[in-house]
Amino acid sequence: MGYECDYRFLLEPIHGKSGELQAWELLTRYVNDATINNDRHPERDTGFFSQLPADQKWQLFLHQVEKLIQLYQTGFRQVISVNVDRDIVDGIFKDAEIQEKLATLTLMRLELSAFFTARFSSADLLTLKGVSKITPAPLWLDHFGPGYSSLTMLDSGIFEIVKIDQQFFWQFGEERTFDILLDHLNQLCRGVIIEGVENQSQADLLAHRAIFGMQGHLWESVYLDDLAAQS
Repeated sequence: MGYECDYRFLLEPIHGKSGELQAWELLTRYVNDATINNDRHPERDTGFFSQLPADQKWQLFLHQVEKLIQLYQTGFRQVISVNVDRDIVDGIFKDAEIQEKLATLTLMRLELSAFFTARFSSADLLTLKGVSKITPAPLWLDHFGPGYSSLTMLDSGIFEIVKIDQQFFWQFGEERTFDILLDHLNQLCRGVIIEGVENQSQADLLAHRAIFGMQGHLWESVYLDDLAAQS
């Protein structure tokens, strides 16, 4: 497929308020990236993923699934989220073979960007509900923030976790409205993760907030292959 030559898979940790490791997010990086803790930008994450042709996205997703199967077979027992979009969700819904593989990945989560849900139709919502029923992998919503958030999607109750976009956190994290938002989101899902936690001051700001976890460059990421070798 060529993916192992061009890309490497990176695991970005998600920590709880007390510092405990809660989960990981699987990201894709170019092999020639200088560091594994580089700042996110469109070429590496959501933008990079969305710019791939549908068939390449699907092949990349299949490769990620195979990598996770191998990792979990070593005895690894921590939650890992994998980014998907409408093409991947539609593919899962139609592919019995991948459904069988996902059935073995009870600690995997499918993470859908709010960039995509903002344009989802009622038919797409039905597809998401269908996927949530045929696979054990709960759905997470990424990049929740102004301009990209679908309240219809949240009200559907299909998301286990909602991640608040880092720009939204940086702009409003110290305001009372941020706590009101957290209270509302916690009524619609099982927990909220705050993205963009870059330093201890930001982590301290969230110490008494109603959140499930925090994610950002305050914590060191690891390559999937390196973690697999240690398991």
